[in-house]
Amino acid sequence: MARRPLALTAAATIALGGLFFGSPAYAEETGDQPVEQTTEPTAEPTPTAEATEQPAAPVAEETPAEDAPPAAIVEAAEAAEEEGVAIVAFGVNAAGEDVVVVTAESTDAAEGDAAVKAFADSANLDDANVVTVASAPVAFAEGEVVGGQGYIGLVGQNAYACSIGFSAFAPDGSPALLSAGHCAYDQNNAKVNDTTLTIPNQEPAVGGPGYEVPAVPILLGEFGFAQFGSTGNAPGSDGDVNATDISVIDINELGGFSLLPEVTDWSTAGAGLGSLADGTISVKGVGSPVAGNVSKSGRTTGFTTGTIDGNDVLDGWAQIEDRWVRGFSSNTIAAPGDSGGSVIQGNTAVGVISGGTEDGPGGEQWTWATSLVHALPKISGYEVALDLDAPVVTSPAPGSTVVIGSTITGTAPGAELVEVTGVGAPFEVPVSNGTFSFAAPGAPGDYSYTLTSVNGFSTSESTSYALTVELAPTPAPVFTSPASGSTVTETVTSISGTGVPAASVVVTIDGVDYPATVDGSGNWTVTGLELTYGTHTVSAVQTANDDTSDAAESTFGVVPVAPAVTSVADGAEFAHDAGPSTLSGTGIDDSTITVRLDGAEPTSTQGAALAAVSGTFTASVVGGVWTVDFGAALEPGTYSVSATQTIDGVASAPTTLTFRVLAAPAPGGGGGAGDPGDGNLAETGVDMLGPISASAGALILLAGGITLMAMRRRTLMES
Repeated sequence: MARRPLALTAAATIALGGLFFGSPAYAEETGDQPVEQTTEPTAEPTPTAEATEQPAAPVAEETPAEDAPPAAIVEAAEAAEEEGVAIVAFGVNAAGEDVVVVTAESTDAAEGDAAVKAFADSANLDDANVVTVASAPVAFAEGEVVGGQGYIGLVGQNAYACSIGFSAFAPDGSPALLSAGHCAYDQNNAKVNDTTLTIPNQEPAVGGPGYEVPAVPILLGEFGFAQFGSTGNAPGSDGDVNATDISVIDINELGGFSLLPEVTDWSTAGAGLGSLADGTISVKGVGSPVAGNVSKSGRTTGFTTGTIDGNDVLDGWAQIEDRWVRGFSSNTIAAPGDSGGSVIQGNTAVGVISGGTEDGPGGEQWTWATSLVHALPKISGYEVALDLDAPVVTSPAPGSTVVIGSTITGTAPGAELVEVTGVGAPFEVPVSNGTFSFAAPGAPGDYSYTLTSVNGFSTSESTSYALTVELAPTPAPVFTSPASGSTVTETVTSISGTGVPAASVVVTIDGVDYPATVDGSGNWTVTGLELTYGTHTVSAVQTANDDTSDAAESTFGVVPVAPAVTSVADGAEFAHDAGPSTLSGTGIDDSTITVRLDGAEPTSTQGAALAAVSGTFTASVVGGVWTVDFGAALEPGTYSVSATQTIDGVASAPTTLTFRVLAAPAPGGGGGAGDPGDGNLAETGVDMLGPISASAGALILLAGGITLMAMRRRTLMES
């Protein structure tokens, strides 16, 4: 059947509280009388009759108090202490005989029996008058209370059934419970006072009649804050941000109840009031509802799961009876008596049951729940109790050895902070996005921490974490001058670096140690050195707090300065017939200058037959100057030069430059044979020999020139 429309009238909704006694609707009757049931859902009515006055309970007569226990009992107690036996009870049995109930302090059965026998003899008691129990008695309290559990609120002779939403804390940290606001009022808006738990296996959730309470009911608590509708329990209106349905039950601490941050799944309902705590879902956070599965727990229909889908209100208002309530809807099964019950998604508390319409011919189940995130601010200072996971240290691993000041990190989902104890004064560490961190102690030693997750008054179980802290290893010193991998051009007379202030440094060079002390700024220097041309590798260690570092190494080179070229400037250009035949410069006396000349073909088509040259030339520096001879003037072309100087086999960085020898300019000219237009025959014979012979001579000379140039070029390239 299709879901009913979301627009519901007040008559179509009910408050899901259940009235036990004196109610014409959903009334429960005992004996052979039938159970009266109305035929259509209505609001759970509240009693209209005046509460009848109950007779006062008779007062027992007081019996005179004795000033002291009987002497025989005193003597028996003394004997028990001497024999290692504890008296746990004494009195008379049905036959009027004295009886003493004891337990042996020894865990060994034979020793215990012997101790009891010795006690009986010492106290002059017959064995039949001494009863032995296994241990000292403890209170048989059934005080574990969980969300979804049923309770009744009492007004005079009338009792109203509702369900517990969530365990909570009052502003002072005392225990409390959350439920629906309408559970705290009758139909006349009179406040319901006392509440008591009902027996789980007698609830409708597991097929019971739903009205059984313990033979001797114990006060669960009293309603404190309660609001059904807007401020002051006014009806409110659609869109009223103050409209809610929430109540608080302040717990009677004398009742011995233990409130758990859990919701029952109704799988363990038994006769004991605490039986529902054996099958629960932990509450680890509070949040807004989201689309998807949603579950509720209540005394009438137990633990049920439905969905919040596209037909549902995720954040809005519904009119429950005559009051507006801000919350959300789902098709989760619920019924009268489930009001106030827990509504959860996973382990997140999202609401308490407020009202709805039951599944029937008119449509599918439609359940409205009060939104917790909007209801909690109305009960300022109260908070949902959470089952927080114990914090987990993720790094370093437990038992690790770390250096002073190392960072300890961990996770604490759902916590606002982590309390840390066991090392110095207790301190708190904030939790952000489920993670936390703090620094290890500042002194060496073995440490053991205890960490506890905290969110408001909710706390987790504690985690123990131990580690060992030691001084950080002394770091190796650092070389700064000359820097490792660098090259310098002058003799090195000192080496500098950085280290730990006040540490002692030892620099080792060629097996010789040079000491230094790190100053307050972290710098050190060794002097008195004379490291000349070549590659040098040196090492250094530093010692601080009686701890010596690993060695640091540095390798650097000392090379001659690059030679200077003085005869040709970088980028110079020379005429085609004025190319340089030498290259000169300055350097260090007795060094060897090596010049590499690389020539490129001319770029101009003119003189293309003339090629630039390449070659390697050397010279010695005498009187601070040097010259290399190319053997002839360089022909047109582009040239690059690389010049280095070498001392003791160590070469300097190169000095580089480029220059050009320009191509020859294009020749002028013209002319030809005589004018044929005069009609004369062409001249032949002797008159032509002169020019022809001259031309032939020129060609021969040109050929010879080409031959000479080619030979010169070959000579230069082979040099």
